Amino acid sequence: MPNSNWNDVGDKIKDAVDSAISTGDFTNLSRSIGDVINDTIDNVKSSVKVSVKTSYSSNPYYKTVHTRPAPDQPQMPELYNKRPGGQAGAIISMALGYSIGIFTLAGLITFTALSAAVSHMFIVPVIIFGVLAATGFTLGINGTKKIRLLNRYRSYVRQINHHLSVPLQQLADRNHKSIAFIAKDLQKMINQHLFYEAHVDTQDNYFLLSDQAYEEYRTARLEYYEKKKIMEKEQEEHKVSAECQKLIDEGQAYVRHIRECNDAIPGEEISRKLDKMEQLVQRIFDEVRIHPEVAPDLQKMMNYYLPTTSKLLNAYRELDKQPIAGENISNTKAEIEQTVDTLNVAFEKLLDSLFADCAWDISSDISVLNTMLAQEGLKEDDFTLNNK
Repeated sequence: MPNSNWNDVGDKIKDAVDSAISTGDFTNLSRSIGDVINDTIDNVKSSVKVSVKTSYSSNPYYKTVHTRPAPDQPQMPELYNKRPGGQAGAIISMALGYSIGIFTLAGLITFTALSAAVSHMFIVPVIIFGVLAATGFTLGINGTKKIRLLNRYRSYVRQINHHLSVPLQQLADRNHKSIAFIAKDLQKMINQHLFYEAHVDTQDNYFLLSDQAYEEYRTARLEYYEKKKIMEKEQEEHKVSAECQKLIDEGQAYVRHIRECNDAIPGEEISRKLDKMEQLVQRIFDEVRIHPEVAPDLQKMMNYYLPTTSKLLNAYRELDKQPIAGENISNTKAEIEQTVDTLNVAFEKLLDSLFADCAWDISSDISVLNTMLAQEGLKEDDFTLNNK
């Protein structure tokens, strides 16, 4: 907002308050200040919006890795084995292995007992049956592991459901396993060519189904960390300056003055209004600390509104000290209370303008994130439906 406009605003408010205090006529003071506030608050909000928007626009986020190709694009190549072999062999291995193991184990026990009874006469059969038993059980255990691996593989395929990227935490929660187990399990399946192009990223704990998705993911991650460094550097550069700190200190002084006036004025209704004013002003200056880039516009505005507020509260304190409150004093106090309400509206609008744009940017980021998660199939409802 141009300085000349701010000067006009300040002069109007100052003249109105000075005239009311000097003449003792506070009639329509609230309406006069309210008109000035309504004429200027939109300009202030516009200035704040630009500053806050600039601050939030530097937030980085991962690029979107699309889940499925667009309709006008060719279908992706097969990325996993839809009919993995080895199940029949594993079943045969289990049946044969455990059968051999149990049969030879019985022989091993028998010849071991005989050997112990007749001075190691049957040592050779003991060794042969021992080797056969170990071989049989090893064969059976390997078959069991193979079948369990294939069962887990089919379960993973159903849960992944063609999604190009899936967080390992999702799979771990779904299968009641640790992330380390899931990562090792998936890598084993990749090594056995059950997944043709998949990659397991153990740094950020993601499973990427294709080479292209993995390259896009790596690129996005590099860009994310680069942007994060830039953002951290910008935040370092935007630390509260001495000028901004001075504004904050002045604001805190006004907050203390509002509290002192509130403590000195016994009325419950005015106390409630001043409590609200103190909270609003405090929150505005808290926002200045978070977003120092809005300080110049707030400096201009607060240079007029807060001194005006202090003058009115001081006048109210003096009136409240009068031993006899006649009709004139009561009317004047009521008009000041109404003006306090008007000023609270101004502070509330300004605070809303600060938070509204932050909320808009946050909701935009959430919208982008939800879109990204939906495309990747990582939203909770999508994940649940895909596994029903």
